[in-house]
Amino acid sequence: MNLISINDSKLAALHRQAANEIARRTNSAVKGHDAATIICGNEMAKRALLVAVAGNHTILFVGPPNCGKTMLRAVALELGLGSTFEARPCPCGYHGSPVRACNCTAVKIERCRAGWPVADITIEVVQPPQREFNGRPGTGVAEMKAQIEAKTNFDSLELTDDSSRLLRAAASEYALDADTRNRIVAIARTIANLDHNERIDARHLCEAINYRTFRR
Repeated sequence: MNLISINDSKLAALHRQAANEIARRTNSAVKGHDAATIICGNEMAKRALLVAVAGNHTILFVGPPNCGKTMLRAVALELGLGSTFEARPCPCGYHGSPVRACNCTAVKIERCRAGWPVADITIEVVQPPQREFNGRPGTGVAEMKAQIEAKTNFDSLELTDDSSRLLRAAASEYALDADTRNRIVAIARTIANLDHNERIDARHLCEAINYRTFRR
């Protein structure tokens, strides 16, 4: 498919088809239950999704087959965020997996990652161990909605001295360009608002940096 030749109406139709397919697959899987609580483990991925929804940031879920990526996208749609993507870490999907070997070559893995969609937040979704399936339900949609509704709406992007030093160190270590640094600060602003904090502290920036450096 030549994406350059797709006009706005066709792109909108493709988006609707994708959203409808996510909804269909989710309804079949959850059978009326809370989609977020059905996702075993992966509380870090849910946290990243919470931040994405709260700040209207795009998010990319990366992980092996059947780990919950599509379910997380369904939760995002329920929370009002449509700009979500999913991808595999390698062609087979099991690079770095502790439960299944990956035989993909380094060249194939690099080519696969080069094709990942560009998103503000990139988060790893893992295949949870068996013990997670028998544990208590994790964060649900209602709890996520409550946190989003309770966030503050401060808009200052000014960093504290500690935050500024942290960003400079991350930019140097990971060779972050100006656009990436701006995305990190915007995400940190959202995290600070979820924390009901007017200032962007180092802890907020640290979390935001982690959502970007997974790509590297």
